[in-house]
Amino acid sequence: MKVILAEKPSVARDIARVLGANQKKDGWLEGNGYQVTWAYGHLVTIVEPFVMCQDWGGKWKFSQLPMIPQEFQLTSSQSGNKQFNVISKLFNDCEEIINATDAGREGELIFRWIYKHSKCQKPFKRLWISDLTDASIQAGLDALYNGQEFDHLGESAQCRAFSDWIVGLNATRAYSISNGQLYTVGRVQTPTLALIVNRQKLIDGFEKCYYYELYAKTKNVDFRWENIDGFKMENMDKAEELKKRLQGKDGKIVNIKVSSKNTNPPQLFDLTLLQKECNEKFGYTAQETLEYAQDLYEKQKLISYPRTESRHLSENLRPELPAILRSAPDNLKEIAAKAIESIESGHTLGKNHINDKKLTDHHAIIPTKKKLQGSLDSKHENVYMLVQKRFISIFYPDFVEEVTEIIMHIDQEIFKFKGARPTDMGWRVIYQKPDMNKAKGSDEKPDPDNDQKSAADQYSVKQEVIDMMNAQFIKGQVLEIDALEIQKKETSAPKPFTDGTLLNAMKYIGKQVDDETLAIHLKDQGLGTQATRATIIERLIRSKYIVRKGKSLLPTKKGIQLIETVIPDLKSPELTAQWEQKLSEINDGNLKDSDFMDEIKLFTENVIAVIKNSDFSKGSAGDKIIFGTCPKCGKGQVYEGKKSYYCSRYREGCQFVLWATIASKKLEHDQVKKIIKDRKSDLIKGFTSKKGQPFNAVVELDADFKTKFLF
Repeated sequence: MKVILAEKPSVARDIARVLGANQKKDGWLEGNGYQVTWAYGHLVTIVEPFVMCQDWGGKWKFSQLPMIPQEFQLTSSQSGNKQFNVISKLFNDCEEIINATDAGREGELIFRWIYKHSKCQKPFKRLWISDLTDASIQAGLDALYNGQEFDHLGESAQCRAFSDWIVGLNATRAYSISNGQLYTVGRVQTPTLALIVNRQKLIDGFEKCYYYELYAKTKNVDFRWENIDGFKMENMDKAEELKKRLQGKDGKIVNIKVSSKNTNPPQLFDLTLLQKECNEKFGYTAQETLEYAQDLYEKQKLISYPRTESRHLSENLRPELPAILRSAPDNLKEIAAKAIESIESGHTLGKNHINDKKLTDHHAIIPTKKKLQGSLDSKHENVYMLVQKRFISIFYPDFVEEVTEIIMHIDQEIFKFKGARPTDMGWRVIYQKPDMNKAKGSDEKPDPDNDQKSAADQYSVKQEVIDMMNAQFIKGQVLEIDALEIQKKETSAPKPFTDGTLLNAMKYIGKQVDDETLAIHLKDQGLGTQATRATIIERLIRSKYIVRKGKSLLPTKKGIQLIETVIPDLKSPELTAQWEQKLSEINDGNLKDSDFMDEIKLFTENVIAVIKNSDFSKGSAGDKIIFGTCPKCGKGQVYEGKKSYYCSRYREGCQFVLWATIASKKLEHDQVKKIIKDRKSDLIKGFTSKKGQPFNAVVELDADFKTKFLF
């Protein structure tokens, strides 16, 4: 008898149906020589700390730290103990075991820990498939892998779990002891929280600046002034002076340049890109998109494995692509048919879409060959249609624009106009509504997150581009200037993270790194994985470190306090991304798992030593933040009260007080810390005098440690 272990009951039922194992048993399905059973996710977990060491139980104390097990012990979860016993018996009584958990790192860990905890010694094989259609399941069963081929993946998965336990549990206890309230700290979640907190600090500290642009209007077309330094003028006087000098003078067209710009079809979806687009278009959270995509993969069998890091397909999938196109839903039949015609006429996908060197464990998210029967609810349909259209689009030609740049001189000052019109809609025709087959002006700003602009955006042309085409400018032409206009504009504050932009920042964390060598090393590595990033966001919300307002993710006071308290290494994206890279190296067989764990243990020992010896672990009480050493007595720590900041040695007679609000201005924490450290702040804006007049000033502590203003 062969035993197959799936990760979930629904997947087990699919496999059993293909095999004809239709006899229902208590915890498995049986037939044709197979017993198909299932887990409920992580049936086996790490035991509680006090089980591994009695001294680790009871009240949390620094004397217990660091907690580093000599050997990790496993246990079955209380809710899943019955099913584990079923699996264990089947494993130990069978002839052959087939691991059919999800084809990824976490799926491998689920199987390995069940296998280990059941004390099974038998060899096993691995089912590795990218979709759950009957044909794919059968093909996978016909070409099983030897389980040992995935030993390195199992080691990587176990190292991830063990390192998260060691770092997270020790840091959580240390900071909770120090602060008198629960502070959960995680190897990935804390650097992610730091991204959100740091973005909010940029927003809060943003000071609006104004700049000015000068436009010359002729034939209903606006030409923008610019010189070697750009087109922005920082003060109005310069703009007014330039306008006055050019008033009444003619313009001359000195150059007209027409070029063609091709935009390739977008890359296929990986999970992050799908989550990002669903967040932008439909407002879905990262977790919601993952759930809808997982349903489409697991229950509906309409898309391939969604938890993928890849945006490419493999060469061996190329022959299957026409059949996938033929299975497109009825409302996409027409555009799919044109894609099939393209293939039949010799169109070949390039390395932007088919590239074995760019593959991870799974190829990009694409539709399966299964035909949609009936209908989907709107949320699942939205996700499914995005995947379908993105897949169909890669067989279409490039989107082509004619870009026109016109340079006009007015008294030797340069004025430019640049615009574009589509000459071949190419792949963009898939996303056009019948009445909107137009194109955007080419001066649209690129996506700040460095991903291709949402393919579903409607493409519309600006009126000035139409006017430019109608005007038919000629080189050497002298034109009367109808108007010179100064436009006052302002800089914009950074935007809060959304689910989509945060996922992107987590994936491309290397771009946040200052060290160029490290940034290159981290180019394709990020915080967490496709499978865990959505969970991290939801965990931060449940822990009350962040809140979701509309699409925005904003830090709470508790979240800000944690990031202000935690040592740099624990909120460092560089360190966490390096660890993810090393987990990948373990998976590739280029790093020993024992060497990685030795590094994690040493790191944790150093972290606990730093926290134990830091100021905030001495005499800190409740949820108080340490703002620095008291500048007056030099011994106490400065805490925040309801209306002031005071010395912890006030009972011993230190009377240092810094009022939280001065001249109607509530001081920010960073400003308080600088005053306490340097006895003087930077320039602070927003004070109000007794007469109601606003003013800006530096706050300084005088010889008696009282505050005074420096103007």
